[in-house]
Amino acid sequence: MRTFIALEIPHAVKQQLQALQDRLKELPSLREQPTLLRWTNTQNLHLTLRFLGETDKAQRQQLQSGLTAIAAKHDPFSLSPSGLGCFRSWSNLRVLWVGIEGDSEALKELQADVETLARQVGFSPEPNRFSPHITLARTARNAAPPARRLASEQLRRAAEESESQIWTDWRVSELHFIRSVLGPGGAQYFNLATCAMSNDA
Repeated sequence: MRTFIALEIPHAVKQQLQALQDRLKELPSLREQPTLLRWTNTQNLHLTLRFLGETDKAQRQQLQSGLTAIAAKHDPFSLSPSGLGCFRSWSNLRVLWVGIEGDSEALKELQADVETLARQVGFSPEPNRFSPHITLARTARNAAPPARRLASEQLRRAAEESESQIWTDWRVSELHFIRSVLGPGGAQYFNLATCAMSNDA
């Protein structure tokens, strides 16, 4: 069973992210080639703390118990989306995302505890430094380089123009252990456990 650990994003923030996706889809290059990017379904948007992959029953039980303990020792905190960005680069775009700001130290500490738990349960260390983000879209695997470069340049300019956007912040008060089921229409997510943080009033 494929699983990951994440923070859910409230409906009001998802609406803002959907509006951003809709605006970006109207860029000339993306209107001409709407399949150039594979857009994340708004209902699937979340903030991943640790992707785990295939997880057996014993590991799932250990993870659920460990996540309950982790959540109990952390107080709720606030986050909000920030600017538009990408992996790898604007000239070689692979993933389009929105960044995260707010109580970054609390988020970093929470993610570090989740990473420690993943290693204790038997997963290899995450090779990349934690970079909190919400994935809006991915470049299609068969995207032609010229078309990708044109779209990347237009998205880079859109990112600069969106820096002044005012975002809704949200209160993080739960950890979620989620199952991911891959299918022809994209991934479907099913919540396996919700772990409330301490002092969640």
